[in-house]
Amino acid sequence: MSMGRRVPALVFLGAFLAIAILSAHGQEDQKGQPAGHVDVRIVGPVSTKPLIAGLARAVAQASGIQIGGRFSLTNAGTLDALAQGDADLVLLTKPLTGEERADYPDLDLVVIPIGMEVVALGVSADLWNAGVHAISPATMREIYEQKITNWKAVGGPDEKIMLFNFAEGGGVWEVFAQWLYGDNRKAPIPKVQSAANSEDARDDLEFTPGGIVPIGAGFVDGSRCHALGLDLPGGIVAPTSEAVAANRYPIVRPIIAVVIGRPTLGIRAVTDYLTSPAGQALVKKTGALGLDAVPQAPKPDY
Repeated sequence: MSMGRRVPALVFLGAFLAIAILSAHGQEDQKGQPAGHVDVRIVGPVSTKPLIAGLARAVAQASGIQIGGRFSLTNAGTLDALAQGDADLVLLTKPLTGEERADYPDLDLVVIPIGMEVVALGVSADLWNAGVHAISPATMREIYEQKITNWKAVGGPDEKIMLFNFAEGGGVWEVFAQWLYGDNRKAPIPKVQSAANSEDARDDLEFTPGGIVPIGAGFVDGSRCHALGLDLPGGIVAPTSEAVAANRYPIVRPIIAVVIGRPTLGIRAVTDYLTSPAGQALVKKTGALGLDAVPQAPKPDY
């Protein structure tokens, strides 16, 4: 097995978290196992933390299966945990490439599509009501770099642009910056107020006239937060499941689960839950879109 993509253990943010849901007194879980017992170990990039936490609670309640979660700074570190036997299932926020498969030639890496991370460009209600419904990538870049500071310059009201940003390295920021600059390492970090998560970003827009922020598409509600269409050469495209599935909306990346071989027992219970209606509702609750937004809607390859 190639060691070229090995990532040191330091990429993980601590030991497995106490995500496993135990009984009220913490002595035994629903299957009579001692407190702290873990049935399925999951590793994912930091942006998947809300999904893994919600998954652990839901699966424990539904079947008594205990999930332990750990988080990597990179997708490469996440995959490496699976290869080294430190995880039973990993989540990736990118496709599994042929090169990665070649790095682990002895492993039967099985991919289960989960959904799509989709970033919308959310604006406040006052802007939407004033007719600001779409934006071009070039204009968004000038706003992000604070070269355009008033909406009047782009056909909107005479109002100061209030840009909010996510912390560098956050999932929403990574997807947004990758789209805007082609490589998120090239993106500057503007000196503006940061949102901790998409829910906070939506609250910021509700109370900030002239506000704009990259936000998980699942948090766009059409009242506190409106999603701008992207003014692209082929026309204006909104961040809908249909547009994402058709590969027309570009501020996206996939969410996939990867396991070794055909999943069975507890691992199968987890993958089945993730692709079930309840699991898909959980995916959407984190701000992502579900399997209906996955291009070609592929099925698990097992």
